[in-house]
Amino acid sequence: MNNKIWLFITIFVFFLACRSNQTKEEDLDVNEIIESMEDIGPEISEETLNAIIQSIPSPLETASVIKNSGVDFKSDILNAVENVNMYTTSYKKAFNIGVYGGDLGYINMYGKSYLALSYLNSIKKLADDLNVGQFFDFALIKRLASNRDKMDSLIYVSTKNFNKMDNYLREQKRGNLSVLIVAGTWLEGLYIATQVVKEKHNTEIFERIGEQKMIIDQIILILSAYRNDIYFNDLAEKFGEIKKEFDPITIEYIYREPETKEVDGILFIVDNSTTEVKITEEHIRKIEEVTARIRAEIILQADQ
Repeated sequence: MNNKIWLFITIFVFFLACRSNQTKEEDLDVNEIIESMEDIGPEISEETLNAIIQSIPSPLETASVIKNSGVDFKSDILNAVENVNMYTTSYKKAFNIGVYGGDLGYINMYGKSYLALSYLNSIKKLADDLNVGQFFDFALIKRLASNRDKMDSLIYVSTKNFNKMDNYLREQKRGNLSVLIVAGTWLEGLYIATQVVKEKHNTEIFERIGEQKMIIDQIILILSAYRNDIYFNDLAEKFGEIKKEFDPITIEYIYREPETKEVDGILFIVDNSTTEVKITEEHIRKIEEVTARIRAEIILQADQ
């Protein structure tokens, strides 16, 4: 299946020194964090984070595979919008911006506009709490989300918005929040896919799940860069539990000539190379079980 550009991802060098003493996220308000937050770990190079972001399939791509499989939409597998009030620390807010973003991709692909607005509002609330709401063009996203023919544009705009927000967070020495948003998006996408195949066997979704073996290593790597922080260290360990269930899966890479594609006047290079994923129903079952458990531990427990 088409793997876009993400088979070629290379992890670049982490740099700058780690802080020696271990820290933990407390219930500080965002202004206090901006004014007094120390550098809790190494700054991750822009090239590295961009590579990780590009390597993660868009929530819309994964949702498209799911919808094309003929599986009905299931709202009960989403992170409920009411949970937004549970997230009181900046770490939880950032992670769940990613989670709700993953949910929104699934919602948009099925054209559930009545739900899309609620999830956009949840994302906006969390983004505003982190003082990054100004970098999301919610009016434009809402308009594009209502038109399935504009999905490429929606992906482009969403990525552009994220890059602006990421640059701002770096300037504020809060680049670690960008990492959490990426991790949250990936986890929710995996969770949705594994829940769907519980009800209907689908080879393409199986393969899409199996391909995540190449991604989780990279996510754990950037989380581990902040290992001197208790929250990040715990998160890396939880993702490590998921990784163990991917280890038996094998992936064979098949090269095909890339091509160019224009979206809104922007030229993109599309990788036509494919992979052959060797994955069994037993692999899927184990990945589903650990993913559901880890997701619940991370996003369904109120902040202490």
